[in-house]
Amino acid sequence: ELSARLKTSVIVENKPGAGGTLGADLAAHSDPDGSTLLLVSSTFTMNSSIMKLNYDPNKSFIPVAMLGMGPSVIAVNSNFPVNTMSEFVEYSKKNPGKVNFGSAGVASFQHFALELIRLRSGADFDIVHYKGGGPALVDLAAGHIQGSIGSLIQMQSFLSSGQIKLLAVAGPKRIGIIPKVPTLIESGIDVDASNWWGILAPAGTPINIVDQLHQAINASLASPDIKKRFDNEGAEVMPMTRANFKKFMADETSKWAKVAKETGIKAE
Repeated sequence: ELSARLKTSVIVENKPGAGGTLGADLAAHSDPDGSTLLLVSSTFTMNSSIMKLNYDPNKSFIPVAMLGMGPSVIAVNSNFPVNTMSEFVEYSKKNPGKVNFGSAGVASFQHFALELIRLRSGADFDIVHYKGGGPALVDLAAGHIQGSIGSLIQMQSFLSSGQIKLLAVAGPKRIGIIPKVPTLIESGIDVDASNWWGILAPAGTPINIVDQLHQAINASLASPDIKKRFDNEGAEVMPMTRANFKKFMADETSKWAKVAKETGIKAE
């Protein structure tokens, strides 16, 4: 979409590692000429509270565009004897030390979300850290752990095979393709742990270029094909003004910093 609208090649270069900070560091120190952008997710607003960074998340970048949001879902093994979050919380309290939840790794989005759920619900469960969400789901399906949290698209094959079942949506509203699954808030747990994605540019990028990119990205988000792609993953496009996106990131940073302080999350 962007290649067509900007009439230039748009190349995706994956730079994984350290919770996304390696890619962010590279982008932060790139020439601010509009040729290098950074795709961020919710972990971008978590990292500054748990690790020393070689860039300043606020001063090293300029917001370009919010893309969309996708709430996580909470799943348990199909043989686990609970069907709602309230039943899960009660079971965990009656069986301390016997409930394990998988995360995608220390200081990952899943780690933060699970710590917040444990904090707000009073549930008694241990968090088991894996090298990614995929291995955690494999162990969940096999019954080696009792629960996990992740995107709906990640869990689809295990849901279809009947190996896992959903307890709740960890976002502000129910998901259209699983309308019977309640939110955590509906379940009496005040938690909104949604993953989101946005585009940033290195600080100093000319504002006329930033505005051009903002307009092109928002136009792309209005494309039926893009909307369908988000829908199929249980997510939705969520265009914002640049000012609103900046405020949104600031609010997220503050929210997760409080979680890190209250729960003692630290990067390894």
